[in-house]
Amino acid sequence: MRFKTVQKATYPKHNKSRTHHKAIEKIDAPAIMVFPMSMHLGAPAKPVVEVGDKVKVGTLLGEAQGFISANILSSVSGEVISIEERDVLSDIYTCVIIKNDGEYTEEAPFPEAGDNVDPALVPELIKRAGISGMGGATFSTNVKMSPPKDKKIDTLILNGAECEPYSTSDLRTMIEYADEIIEGVRVIDSVFNVDRVFIGIEDNAKEAGEALKKAAEGYDKVEIKVLEAKYPQGSEKQLIENCTGRQVPAGGLPADIGCVVSNVGTFQMIYRAVRLGKPMVERVCTISGTPVADPKNLLVRLGTPIDDVIDFCGGFQEAPRKVIHGGPMMGKTIKDGAIPISKGTTHVTFLTAEEVDDEERMDCIRCSECINVCPVSLQPILISNAYERGDIEKAEQLGAMDCIECGNCSYICPSKIPLLDNIRKAKTVIRQNAKAV
Repeated sequence: MRFKTVQKATYPKHNKSRTHHKAIEKIDAPAIMVFPMSMHLGAPAKPVVEVGDKVKVGTLLGEAQGFISANILSSVSGEVISIEERDVLSDIYTCVIIKNDGEYTEEAPFPEAGDNVDPALVPELIKRAGISGMGGATFSTNVKMSPPKDKKIDTLILNGAECEPYSTSDLRTMIEYADEIIEGVRVIDSVFNVDRVFIGIEDNAKEAGEALKKAAEGYDKVEIKVLEAKYPQGSEKQLIENCTGRQVPAGGLPADIGCVVSNVGTFQMIYRAVRLGKPMVERVCTISGTPVADPKNLLVRLGTPIDDVIDFCGGFQEAPRKVIHGGPMMGKTIKDGAIPISKGTTHVTFLTAEEVDDEERMDCIRCSECINVCPVSLQPILISNAYERGDIEKAEQLGAMDCIECGNCSYICPSKIPLLDNIRKAKTVIRQNAKAV
């Protein structure tokens, strides 16, 4: 049964057909690997290695700093050849550069890991493994799995609603690693002892639902929710409401209403960390778009430059006009193929000149479409206007920080106003001002 949903949404073309049925392929890591000390939301990790150090797969390269942060671990064995500042997705981060020796010698598994781990140790193992949310937001998973003591968690929600165009990495992960995902659910269930588990998928991914249903046979808490394919169906607050009927209060968190939500791939990594003692050093990502000669779903070691991934896909059949880290709705445009695959790289999208809309910006025609499609009921044009005239206080009052950065407003705007870009910039200034106080 498909559940109808009522939130505001858009319906961009899926553009998933070229990779939908392609099994995950594993790509060898190149000779030079790049590890930014920020592959996650929050404070960058602090490098704990020096030039000349020998490392193994799983060696700690960067240690989490502060409450919201994450460890960075090596995905290859080899030698640290440089520690330098680089521009990564429009921010400057310290990067550890490693020369891969091609041997992939591994650190010993976490000694506490196994089938009978004390539930109290689960968040610590998740932290040690460097796991961040794999749906793109990259929030520290150990923090999410350690809510305040006064918050009773009764519901787990797995986000498999892969609504961003082109991406099929979650789809293939659910189909090919369903058993590991469900075992990850059991791990977290041992921590919270929840009443129910929902796995939300869109109605264009029913094969994934069948695979997960089979993997969960006998686990009566699990229910597959097949939801309408629309954007942004995978937004956390919308997914909670569509699965449970509950609404996260303004300014609140899912834990406030008894829920924990995480991407399906994150649960797979939790299984590997807690049961197998393995760190997060690789992820599945989709490489797609019209210019790509052979689009694929790939299992890629973190730190692999995008240029090397493209080579594995046969290069380009025509020159791309635009490259997006992520998808056309929420992704960020990149101009350097040296940027590496990181924890939040669900997909990399390449667009042709014909697919890139280069129409010039016009004045707002007051159509209200950006307001009509905003899933959190903001007024994007007013926030954008406030930012452009330098009134950051007004942008904050209008709810800029509540924006989930889905991109619906920019997608629907007939005047081609860069609404999402302006709101993101406003949020950055608001955060900077808060730190300065």
